[in-house]
Amino acid sequence: MGDRTAEATSGKGRAVQDYFAPIITHVLLVVGILSFNWNVVEIVFLYLIEVAVIHVLLVTVALFAAQPIDGHDADKWQEEPVPITLVSVLPPVYNRNIGLVGKYMGFEFIYILIFLYAIIQLADRSLSSLLSPTIILAVLTICVSQLARVWRQFIANRAYQERSPAEAIRVGLWPMHELVVIVLLVFVPVTFLLVAAAFAVGDIESQALVL
Repeated sequence: MGDRTAEATSGKGRAVQDYFAPIITHVLLVVGILSFNWNVVEIVFLYLIEVAVIHVLLVTVALFAAQPIDGHDADKWQEEPVPITLVSVLPPVYNRNIGLVGKYMGFEFIYILIFLYAIIQLADRSLSSLLSPTIILAVLTICVSQLARVWRQFIANRAYQERSPAEAIRVGLWPMHELVVIVLLVFVPVTFLLVAAAFAVGDIESQALVL
């Protein structure tokens, strides 16, 4: 009974700690808006940076996952994994995970770079103009908080030995999927409505001039 109570308490503690990273991010946004007059472009830029950081960290940590992917028929997932120790302070990399990680790392990261390029072009600003000291500090804070989150969830207490690469990649892809949904269901429709409204106003004004 005591062991189950301790495990439940520990589980709740880890669940609470998992909220630290998003709480820190939202506090940064509030402070930035109120104290440093961050505009929409800088907020969206930080959001894209956070998505990129989460993606890179979680997909990278999939290299250390020792368990096979459930339901995968490939022979390599049925065999005992071969660990490769690169750095003593980090867990071993499993060779069967390398191809999967490379696939998701490259494919999704291209999307993130496209979104970053698009926001910079739409805002008509250079990357250097966005990287003010406060923005750089916010980016570093996001990196540290997300790194601490990944360490707790996948590295601490050798949790990677009980995880499959699919679990880490799934968590890493979730913010990217949210970004795509926001773009398709919010940004695109709003942009269409604004453009349509601009044309409608232009037509009304031209008709008024004719009259």
